[in-house]
Amino acid sequence: MDEEEWFAENTPYPFKVIHWSRIASLASLTCRYLRKLALYDNEDSVKTLARLTVEMTETLTELLTSKSESAKNNEKLIQDLNNRGVCDGRKIAGSAELMQNIADELPYWPMLRFLNTAANSRKQFQRIANDLKLGKDCPINVSESANYSLETPINSFVWKCLRHFQDVHWHIRVGFEGSGYGHIDGPAKTFEEAVEGIILTKLEAPPARRPGIVGMIKREDIPIYQTSCKLPSLTKTTAKDWADKAIVPYVDSKYADFSNVPEFADILKRNGVRTRGQQKREIRKDIIRALTSLARKALT
Repeated sequence: MDEEEWFAENTPYPFKVIHWSRIASLASLTCRYLRKLALYDNEDSVKTLARLTVEMTETLTELLTSKSESAKNNEKLIQDLNNRGVCDGRKIAGSAELMQNIADELPYWPMLRFLNTAANSRKQFQRIANDLKLGKDCPINVSESANYSLETPINSFVWKCLRHFQDVHWHIRVGFEGSGYGHIDGPAKTFEEAVEGIILTKLEAPPARRPGIVGMIKREDIPIYQTSCKLPSLTKTTAKDWADKAIVPYVDSKYADFSNVPEFADILKRNGVRTRGQQKREIRKDIIRALTSLARKALT
């Protein structure tokens, strides 16, 4: 880290544009494991997750707030880089632009929230949201008139499913745009090649350790994603298609026992819901209702 701090301080141009750090990759990996451990209710992980989340949210806000010293220095550096044309004419992006690819698919953004309401600036949030283009490509309705809550169990569950499809579709797009796992010499030529890098795979381990599982989707589920990639954007009109051709098949494949899904608890208590077929029928109804509630209106 001392070496990277020296480069950042003494060679800001190459550090900003071309420096690649292993720390970012390691942080991404360790934070995923930390999240899992926290969800398993490990006390130390919960405390660490809370502390890091506050620190990271403070840093995000500092990067996006022009009043901060780091934001001013970054803006000055970007202007200097662009004026010099040091990257063969490529425009150097600021912090907000770098975060847009993440923010434009989300209906929310992490910010500090204070107990004293006077310190909570709606104007600052709106400015940051505009800079980030927050929600521009989000699959659900992000307008102020939207009338749903992600605290509703089935809405929360369906949103997590949509996020899963967002992630998978992103990997598929990247697979067709450049080299990757299983197609190192160039872009994927087939759908199977594009998804090979995210197929759930069991990694064998030494005798003293348990084997691990990596990946995002089952190989037998490839047809689900071939179909979902071709679906039109989610709207109140297309909600049923998204349920029947993407969400419900994914849920049916992922959960061998629907009683293990907390969000389905009330659904499974309904009268006449005993067999898996009956359970799936009722779950489908609620998924369609949730998707319709979450979705934007179709453009006319």
